[in-house]
Amino acid sequence: MGNPSSLSYKLNDKPRGTVLFFSSLQWFVFMLANFVTVPVVLGQALGLAEAELALFVSRTLFLCGGIGALQVLFGHRLPILEGPAGMWWGVFVVLIGLHMQTGLPAQSLMLELQMGLLVCSAVFILLALFRLLPKVLHWFTPAVTGTFLVLLAFQLSPSLVQGVLGIGYRGSEQVIPLVMSISGLLIGLTVGLMLKGRGLIKNLAVLISIGAGWLIYAALGLVDLPDSRNTDWVAWPSWLPYGLPQWNTGVVLTCLITAGILLSNLVASIKVTAEASEEKTDMSTYSRGSLITGVGTFMSGLLGTVGAVPLTAAASLISLTGIASRLPFLLASAAFIVLGMFPKLGLLLSSIPQPVAYAVLFAVFGQLLGFGLRDLKKLKLDQRDVFIVGLSLLAGAGVLFINGDAWSVFPPVVGYLAGNGLIIGVALAIILEHVIFRNRASLEETKGEENENE
Repeated sequence: MGNPSSLSYKLNDKPRGTVLFFSSLQWFVFMLANFVTVPVVLGQALGLAEAELALFVSRTLFLCGGIGALQVLFGHRLPILEGPAGMWWGVFVVLIGLHMQTGLPAQSLMLELQMGLLVCSAVFILLALFRLLPKVLHWFTPAVTGTFLVLLAFQLSPSLVQGVLGIGYRGSEQVIPLVMSISGLLIGLTVGLMLKGRGLIKNLAVLISIGAGWLIYAALGLVDLPDSRNTDWVAWPSWLPYGLPQWNTGVVLTCLITAGILLSNLVASIKVTAEASEEKTDMSTYSRGSLITGVGTFMSGLLGTVGAVPLTAAASLISLTGIASRLPFLLASAAFIVLGMFPKLGLLLSSIPQPVAYAVLFAVFGQLLGFGLRDLKKLKLDQRDVFIVGLSLLAGAGVLFINGDAWSVFPPVVGYLAGNGLIIGVALAIILEHVIFRNRASLEETKGEENENE
């Protein structure tokens, strides 16, 4: 006899009645906690007007619900929510900062980011069709991914710190003590719930903190209710809302590096959720997941939203509830597809005060930096590893402090690439890891991991 199952409902089981209703509601609330923050902050960083921000949020909800439904029906077929990737958000914010140094409006960057996402979608789909995932993942060793995540956190830190201090809030160029105090409270609440919370409370830490912050700002009269008169009740998400995509080599390369690292996140999410769901996986599972992720990335490029990725948090919800059934997850995903066609809801969500979103993201991105350090911890940190990581971080972080105008002596494409600390740091890490300090032992270890995935 096999081991007894810890699940009340397995993947193919179909709960009914109150169990179906409440399990679907759990997924819905859990998804909302993971979907709403990133598009609100990113839309504000892009300088979108109220109506545009509402549509941006609505398109994101539509996208995330749609990809989740496609994955559970035709992709890896596991209940894994597809949310706006914090890493994509971080890359977008970094590129917005670099782009604005050129004097161009931030929204014009979206044309280039749309192209970057479309190119990445083609890569995901081709890797799935030709089953090349293990070969690509081989390049993204802990030294490379750790360097990327640490540099990304460094590059985001100015935006996050300014946001929690109130700099830029309502046009302020100085620290706002009241905002700083509330931000500190929300950061403490988020971290406390993540560390000490139990069950669903822990999983909904982000949503609880957003709600608490929203209420505090509302009580202080600092929540501006948006004008909904110019916003339609129902609207089909528009394609290419900013115009036709435009090619920018630097943006495309940055997106490709991000996509490569997110591939490892895709594999990890499928593996962890399959274990929680008591299901076995093979390479076809990962290939189907990559294929639908490619379709989703293509949709995000067409819809002009941030890219979405599978989130490993789904596994914790399945473990806590004992419900791995696809049906409640599918119903919750369908609900977001419908909600994405109601811009007035997006308008309501867009009224979340900017410092509240930044305070929550500050806690979340502290984890992102931790993931980078965790990757670096996997290394032996002998002289070879120290040189690879040290030189890469030193070069990448150093570029962050160089004014963009300093690269104007080079052609625009070269200057853009050279001025991007993420590209410089990761490119140097890949060259040092796989070319200059190539390590046979690490290669054999990576191949062994690839064989396990297969």
